[in-house]
Amino acid sequence: MSKRGLAAAVAFIAMAGACLAAQAAGVFIVSRAGVDAYNDAKAGFMQMAYTVQMQGFNPKSVDLDGSAADDAALNALKGQSPSVVFAVGAYAARKVRQAMPDVWIVYAMVYYPEVEGFTADPKMVGIGSLGSAKDLAGVLKTLGGKTKDMVVLYDQAIQASIPSLMDRLNAGGFDALAKPVAGAAGLQSAFDEIKDKARSVLVLPDPITANADALRYVISQCVENRIYPVSLVEGLVSNGVICAAFAPPDAIGNQAAKVAQQILTQGRAPDDKLVNPDTSALAVNKRTAEALKAKLPGNLRVEVMYE
Repeated sequence: MSKRGLAAAVAFIAMAGACLAAQAAGVFIVSRAGVDAYNDAKAGFMQMAYTVQMQGFNPKSVDLDGSAADDAALNALKGQSPSVVFAVGAYAARKVRQAMPDVWIVYAMVYYPEVEGFTADPKMVGIGSLGSAKDLAGVLKTLGGKTKDMVVLYDQAIQASIPSLMDRLNAGGFDALAKPVAGAAGLQSAFDEIKDKARSVLVLPDPITANADALRYVISQCVENRIYPVSLVEGLVSNGVICAAFAPPDAIGNQAAKVAQQILTQGRAPDDKLVNPDTSALAVNKRTAEALKAKLPGNLRVEVMYE
């Protein structure tokens, strides 16, 4: 090859490399601002990104506030041609997809991705933000409860995510029955129907439990009828649920970074559209445990105890 030809080839390779870098500018974080758990997930992502030496990682988060400024921020991000976006929360994931229809999105802190339509998107991978059903079954046994005859009370608004949740519960050791409730007004009739059948009730973060009065009713009915109210998120334990096996936000962020790294290095996502974190944690409400006369063994590892 002549010197001129060699120089042309080198120039072409350099230009191609520059084009590739422009097309895949690295990994960015987009989050809804003002949520502590989201900040913990971002911190977990950053920690793992540095551990695996993630190429092109930009640690500066694009924080959305729900205003018109969000679109401008995402358009600016689009101009940087990200290869992968870690979206924290459903709002962030929706906005990123609207702004960048073709970018890979790894999303987290989304309880019901089927409801959002995220699981149908071929370039979206979720990190499970509900806790481990298997770990919950183990904790319930330790506390003296029974894993059989669980009832899952849920608002009909999250119906699309219930089949996959039921599969997880039954695979984890529960004999679970789904019980849709038509809003808070339907709780009394629901309890009249299940109180002689259920040994535990799974309490979920949904429009019903977002109503403080409705959640108190659920807890009081469970205690009155000697039913263990349990959950897969920590926040509900602070409001009276006896225990929850939950996914710590920092562990969720760790797992998200591992998935993002796989997409970067292998050019493809995991086979599963929802990847669960490697670790699980336990939260217990001591007052509810005492009301139900549940035993709390001294060797029980509890990450969060509510008095």
